[in-house]
Amino acid sequence: MKEKRIVVALGRNAFGETFPEQKKNVKKAAQAIADLVEQKYQIVITHSNGPQVGMIQTAMTEFARLDNDKNYTVAPMSLCGAMSEGYIGYDLQNAIRTELLDRGIFKPVSTIITPVSYTHLRAHETSQDL
Repeated sequence: MKEKRIVVALGRNAFGETFPEQKKNVKKAAQAIADLVEQKYQIVITHSNGPQVGMIQTAMTEFARLDNDKNYTVAPMSLCGAMSEGYIGYDLQNAIRTELLDRGIFKPVSTIITPVSYTHLRAHETSQDL
């Protein structure tokens, strides 16, 4: 039987707003995705990162503010977005791989980081910040 293709879009609050919530919610998503694999779907997953990128931006801004020697600067939003994409993708990839292996399914799972295009800038950002 030929595999069907499907896109799974995990929305803005799919992972929660804390690391413990994310761990729990990623596991739930991995179980649902593994169900689709068992049904012979080829799957592409896309996800939002709203709460996570905000937490990273806040942490990086506070870190730069507390650096008395001024060795560090505020990270641009595009970099914070890449950081959150990377760690969410890493968590998802590992959880999906584990769930598949637990079910005796041997399929590759990969994470791809994509550039984010911001169509608007915050008041304090310029195009050079992107």
